[in-house]
Amino acid sequence: MSLVNDYFLLYHGKNCEQKITYGTDHYKNRDEFFEVAALVLAPTRKDYEKYITLDSFKKLITHVTNKKVKSLDDLNQLQYCIIDSIENDTQNCQIEKLHESLEYLKKERILDSSNFNKLISLFDPNELGLCDEDSKDEHIQIDESKSFKEIKIDFENLIIELEEIFQSQEYKEELKSTKEYLENQKFSIGITGVMNAGKSTMLNALMGKEILGSAVVPETANLTIVKHGIPEANVFYWNKEEWNRIEQSGKQLESIKEFVNETKKIFGEEINNYIHDDSYSEKVDINNLAAYTSAEASGKKCNLVKYVELKSDLRFLENGIEIVDTPGLDDPVIQREEITKEYLNQCDLMIHLMNVSQSATLKDVEFIIDALLYQNITKLLIVITRADTVEKAQLQEVIDYTKTSIEAQLKAQNKDSQLDYILRNIKFIPISGKMALYHRTGREKEALEAGFKEEDTGILEIENYLEETLFGKSSSKTDLIIKGIKTQLRKTIEKEIKSFNYELILLGKTKEELEEDLKDFAKRKSTNESIFEAMNEDIAVYKNDAKSYILTLKTFLENELLDLQEIIRKRVFSDVKYSFEKTKKRPESKRIKTIVETAIKDGIVDVIRDYRYKFIKKSQNIGEVFEQKYQEMGFTIGHKNENFDARGFFENDFKSGFLTSSNEVLINKITNEVSKSKDSKLGELDRSLQEFIKDEFEPIEKNIKEKAQNVSKVLIDNFFAQISEPLKVFEKKLLKDEKALEDRISSFEENDSQKDELTIEIHKKVKKLETFSKELKA
Repeated sequence: MSLVNDYFLLYHGKNCEQKITYGTDHYKNRDEFFEVAALVLAPTRKDYEKYITLDSFKKLITHVTNKKVKSLDDLNQLQYCIIDSIENDTQNCQIEKLHESLEYLKKERILDSSNFNKLISLFDPNELGLCDEDSKDEHIQIDESKSFKEIKIDFENLIIELEEIFQSQEYKEELKSTKEYLENQKFSIGITGVMNAGKSTMLNALMGKEILGSAVVPETANLTIVKHGIPEANVFYWNKEEWNRIEQSGKQLESIKEFVNETKKIFGEEINNYIHDDSYSEKVDINNLAAYTSAEASGKKCNLVKYVELKSDLRFLENGIEIVDTPGLDDPVIQREEITKEYLNQCDLMIHLMNVSQSATLKDVEFIIDALLYQNITKLLIVITRADTVEKAQLQEVIDYTKTSIEAQLKAQNKDSQLDYILRNIKFIPISGKMALYHRTGREKEALEAGFKEEDTGILEIENYLEETLFGKSSSKTDLIIKGIKTQLRKTIEKEIKSFNYELILLGKTKEELEEDLKDFAKRKSTNESIFEAMNEDIAVYKNDAKSYILTLKTFLENELLDLQEIIRKRVFSDVKYSFEKTKKRPESKRIKTIVETAIKDGIVDVIRDYRYKFIKKSQNIGEVFEQKYQEMGFTIGHKNENFDARGFFENDFKSGFLTSSNEVLINKITNEVSKSKDSKLGELDRSLQEFIKDEFEPIEKNIKEKAQNVSKVLIDNFFAQISEPLKVFEKKLLKDEKALEDRISSFEENDSQKDELTIEIHKKVKKLETFSKELKA
């Protein structure tokens, strides 16, 4: 807010806009300008007539303008121009002259003490930026060059300071919500790798305690989510639908068949105690967790466990860090792979471990490519484990071999152009997890005897990478969190400033004026209620329209996925036919696997991209309609509104979670059928392909449609919450203003003697809040 607005609010209790230019800038360098300015700024609407009727006053104002002042409006316009001139390029000595003149007016009883105090507080060198930086009021600053953890503390301190300044309970609650949002931020680290890659050892070293691995969870066969909290463990079992899918997969895949038969043999009818319609969970003894999660445990309960949630009070997990420790990539149960992908899609950082002696297996390479191209992973740390068992030169050979293998696999998938992107987003760090664990668990002597200082183990490099990726300047997530909190705080501050400014206006009015305002409120109330009702009806209509549109998008998905099935069939059939024509042989199973897998993933990506485009387009159109209706309330979309942009609003919501279904059964059926195909019976192959693809696409299609619909519904609700916000804010403001007006009238007599001090106090609060708002916007 400018000094001009401050002056009219604090001194006159009203807002004022300039209409006429009085040319005061031309007079500013005259010696008498600031002395006359003090006199011109002193009159109010209550006493202005005794000034403008005096010839001496008329003569004096010729020292600051060449225009005549005949009315209150003329006087206010001249006051506006004078303050505007003072605000620009004014020196400290000139402000001192203004203060001396105000002192003189007070001494001569032209200016009473109340108005003198208001004017002095307005023309404070601090307000005009004339003081040295050191002499200005100290306040908390949000310095984005700091680490996220430091910025988080600054935000917490700022919120405490704002709570002390704020008067409105409603806006204090908003501050509380912002603080809770900040405190509840989670940073997930996903850990993957084949069996025996050394995941548990590295994690134990990071956490400084053997919470995973041989001490608690040996040979983990399940997904384990480790969170900060009071130590406890909960296991979650498959539900009936999930278990039925596992049994169906067992009919096609030998490895799952063995898993199912083993489970049924061990549990028999007792299996129903664990497999319920909805996932059943139970709290278990953390020291006996291995009985539920270890593949080596005699009871084989791990076969029925879907995932484990483990809470620990370890310091490493503070600041909202969660770890998703996955079963091996070579897990025979493909449903575990699907659950793993569901969780990994939500992770902020992925660590993939490869044993130096068996690194860059096909599973490893396929996972790396899949994670970066299809699973919404933007950064992947590849940790080469058991680095203490080989020479440094061999470590580099492993890294080079991995890169070569990635390139070869991309070439097989016709994705050579993606090589630079993948290599740019992966980082390799060798580690000796065993030696790092020794250093972190009181056995550093053994590590040192083996020739490993802590800095030689690789654990410190991993920690630095995690710190920078999760909380450093390059972290996109912390950047979004910081921007979101700054925006929310600024919006709340602006609302409290408006509330304070309205109170300043009320404090500047007589009781009669306040009562007249209340009558006007009553007249407008019924009109406003009709407007609000009509707008709420509009919102309901458009929300139903958007929800109906989601149903049409469901049909769009069905048609697109039918087309995708046809594309897969044609690609496989064409490749088999071409192979018979050119080589008289069937194509290799490996090639068919790549064709099917790539076609499904690329096809689903394309379908979801088109779905997202249609969804955004519809939302954008609705937003534009509301922009026209709500412009008077300050609602805009796109680049004109930093708080709302329909396209940006949905930017990341359709990017992940749609490629979690396993395609192993479909691939197995197709490769088996191709391996039996004959040149003379391609028609039979074509019919079989069509049947297999249709059957196995049902769960894929169901999964995609459910996720698209769920995401869409959530986004629609959030979208219309944003759409409704200007209306709700406007409605609340009117109610709040009315209540403030009624309170001011009821306490007028009681508080009238204190209103001048209260006015200055509120103004100081407003100035402080404006400083915070400006800083948060920078």
